Amino acid sequence: MKILEELIRNPAVSTSYLPIFYRLTDEGDAHQLQELLEKNASISVIDDIDSQLRELIKSLHPSVKIKNEEYPALVQQHLNGRDLTSYGVWVYYPWSGKLVHLLDEEEFVEVRTNRNRYKITREEQEILRKKKIGIIGLSVGQSIALTLAMERVCGELRLADFDTAELSNLNRIRTGVHNLGLKKTIIAAREIAEIDPFIKVKVFNEGVTDGNMDAFFGQDAEKLDLLVEVCDGLDIKITSRFKAKELGIPVVMDTNDRGMLDVERFDLEPERPILHGLAEGLNPANIKDLSNEDKIPHILKMVSADKISTRLKASMMEVEQSINTWPQLASSVTLGGAITTDVCRRILLDHFHESGRYYIDLDELICDKPQSVDAEASQSDNPYTPLTVTAMQTMAGRYFDTVQQHKVTVSEIPADQLEKIIDAVVAAPSAGNNQPWKLWYEKGLLFLFHDKYRSHSWGDYYEMGAHMSLGTALENIHLQSLALKLKDRATVFPLSDEPKLIAVIQFESVNEVADPRLIDLSTGIYTRRTNRSNSVRKPLPVGLFDELNYFAKDFAGFRILHADDSNDLSSLGQVIASCDRIRLLQEKGHSEFYSEVRWDKEHAAQTRDGIELAAVDISEGEKAGFSVARDWKAVELLSKWDKGQAFRKVSVKSVDTASAMLLLTAPEFTHTRLLEAGRLIERVWIHLNNRGVSVHPMLSPAFFFNMLMHGKGAGIPESTKGELFRLREEFTKVFPLNGEDREIFLMKLSIAEDMDAHSLRLPKTDIFFSPHVKG
Repeated sequence: MKILEELIRNPAVSTSYLPIFYRLTDEGDAHQLQELLEKNASISVIDDIDSQLRELIKSLHPSVKIKNEEYPALVQQHLNGRDLTSYGVWVYYPWSGKLVHLLDEEEFVEVRTNRNRYKITREEQEILRKKKIGIIGLSVGQSIALTLAMERVCGELRLADFDTAELSNLNRIRTGVHNLGLKKTIIAAREIAEIDPFIKVKVFNEGVTDGNMDAFFGQDAEKLDLLVEVCDGLDIKITSRFKAKELGIPVVMDTNDRGMLDVERFDLEPERPILHGLAEGLNPANIKDLSNEDKIPHILKMVSADKISTRLKASMMEVEQSINTWPQLASSVTLGGAITTDVCRRILLDHFHESGRYYIDLDELICDKPQSVDAEASQSDNPYTPLTVTAMQTMAGRYFDTVQQHKVTVSEIPADQLEKIIDAVVAAPSAGNNQPWKLWYEKGLLFLFHDKYRSHSWGDYYEMGAHMSLGTALENIHLQSLALKLKDRATVFPLSDEPKLIAVIQFESVNEVADPRLIDLSTGIYTRRTNRSNSVRKPLPVGLFDELNYFAKDFAGFRILHADDSNDLSSLGQVIASCDRIRLLQEKGHSEFYSEVRWDKEHAAQTRDGIELAAVDISEGEKAGFSVARDWKAVELLSKWDKGQAFRKVSVKSVDTASAMLLLTAPEFTHTRLLEAGRLIERVWIHLNNRGVSVHPMLSPAFFFNMLMHGKGAGIPESTKGELFRLREEFTKVFPLNGEDREIFLMKLSIAEDMDAHSLRLPKTDIFFSPHVKG
């Protein structure tokens, strides 16, 4: 196939897009056409002029019923002695080798727009004929350009795009495979010329740039009357709007999702902020300094990410995971062409004057009837109500009845010491910063209660997170008491039938010297922090793990395991990331995750619980991704498709910077043991922070694995159990478990700068009560 190989090496590629006109009544044109035909015997000639003349005659006499046999005479009458072959104009399309005989411009336009009337009057058509429209971006823009041309909404089109047609573009760009590799501008210009060779088309094959911006927009009589901006580049979206605003040119943008159309009437509102203020802070000078990552939040804001379709949200979360870029469908693109053309026409004819954002959502307009919502199903999944003062007082009364029976004498402690002990509880860590504790003080006893309303969670199997959190509160009480030279004695679960009463603590003054290591811990109660910063992996202080084991001596059977080998850390990163993905792909897990997120300082200050997003070391693009993923309906699609691998990225990145991972195991899985675990966790955590080591709990594996093993997989979808068994097997290769050991708390250790944002706490008046202080 030597001929084929030669043609491949030296392809005959034509980039022409302008038709050539030959009017045979002009001798020069007639001569040039003669030469063309002599040199190109393969030219295909299409002569349908007689049919066009019949249509012209019919359009000029709409009230007359012309019979078919009457047309020849009427055509001859119209020709008035002129030769039919020379009549009109011959149009040659170099790219296709076709020579077409057409009515000349005035008659051509008359016939071609005849079916527009009276949706568009003849007078309106004349107005539109003088209009100039610029289109930036020719994926969605091609459909718009062709529809504008078909409806003849303008007399001139300026088309700008730097890209060429690729095979993947053919799902929405109307062209043939023979045009692959050709500039999108050329393809669109040729299509327009084949529809209407009299529409003036100018192409900007490099897109709109600083160098050709003025030429594209034009000045004075050549100035654009309207800009259609449908490009992907944020830079051009901003710079083109500033230019349009400067020149007083209206801008129309279609997003081909939910039929969203955006209109900015800079011609009527010269002071209007671009993109309705959604691009605040961006301008042609600073937009060029932004990285692609930094642009993502701005783009999502500009397209109103909370209002985009569920399918597009789901698809965006799969970009650079299972797809290369976000999808566009031919149906949506074609709809965009229709909507944009309609709005452009009405703007140019002075029929429509508003700026705004509009949706023509076919999924909402044409859809199944909504199903009735089950009232019970629509209620909150939380079966608990907030723990009341009355309930605490009642439980305390029951306990006092028991105390009186045994004639136990309890001493009061000074108010200032009690205040410091309450402060220590406020400072304790909790799962998702849900702060599940309430305190009641009466007759020298401090009652620690579990407010199940605050801690209820599908992911908190067996209330393990809540009880470990309550254990950290107990330990802070203990450490603060030591610092105050008080001896605290806690009786846990004193009412066997009332699990909400976690412990009753009594205090007495002592002179004995406390363990100095525990006194050191008391100094770190208020400086203990969760640090989610990602730093470079660095070695931990020598002997650190031996120091940690010292604090486990008071808690029989508990073990502290660590992993610092890079291969082990990599394996753990994959396990944690997979568990985090599983959580987010479950509806309850997704809901609970987002219930913990506080999106900014104002949000955090309102609730004073949860985790502020600023405390998580993720990029602006990742934050934007989490924002899009708030929509469960979009994430539900990812779950059905078995996608959502992007949810693993943050966890993998975090563990990649870990100096070590630390695992706490318990000999039994009971609420009492979980309280002890919380106490040990607080000791370890404070000591690590005191030694300059950052701590970041990463708990999804422990919660899921206990749900799987201890809970026999109840509540876990069958499709997920197999994956969790596999993940636990990988986990136990790194952390071998003995006998009945349970993995209950996993934390990342690192040497990293502290994040600025810290989790806020509820006011003391929300958690501490007594007969004399009701809140």
